[in-house]
Amino acid sequence: MVKTLYAKENIPFPNNPLPILYYPKAIANLLNKPDPAQRVLGLFEKNGYTNGWVNGIFSYHHFHSNTHEVLACIAGEATVQLGGPDTQMVSFSKGDVLLLPAGVAHKRIDASPDFKIVGAYPDGLEPDMQKGNAENYESIKQTILSVEIPKKDPVEGKEGAVATQWT
Repeated sequence: MVKTLYAKENIPFPNNPLPILYYPKAIANLLNKPDPAQRVLGLFEKNGYTNGWVNGIFSYHHFHSNTHEVLACIAGEATVQLGGPDTQMVSFSKGDVLLLPAGVAHKRIDASPDFKIVGAYPDGLEPDMQKGNAENYESIKQTILSVEIPKKDPVEGKEGAVATQWT
């Protein structure tokens, strides 16, 4: 079951009117086999999310104005703030997936020592790094609103939550 979360505009973090899609334990079945990171990357690639990586989440507010981003927790757990300062905290643990619409600020608040995630982008786009710039805010906001909806959901494919929640 996919949950939807909303991040309201929080200047200098534009966020996005599209909901954040949270998939609790959606990839748990891939994590008890050899090379779980590669298995998750393979699932994402099958659904058109490439340019993948394995690492963590930065400890400062940031977002990408030119692409959506999928994050899957493959080990440990963390508390992640979504939407910029003074916004909602989400528990993100092994097996969970987050699909962040372009523009949604995110930051790791704390994490277990073994916390590790896999990330990827629709159509392998190269993400820009935005840290909240009030000077170019309106043009960044327009870039965010022009990002296309992905053809598939990163977890559920063509009939997934992207098709039902983002159209």
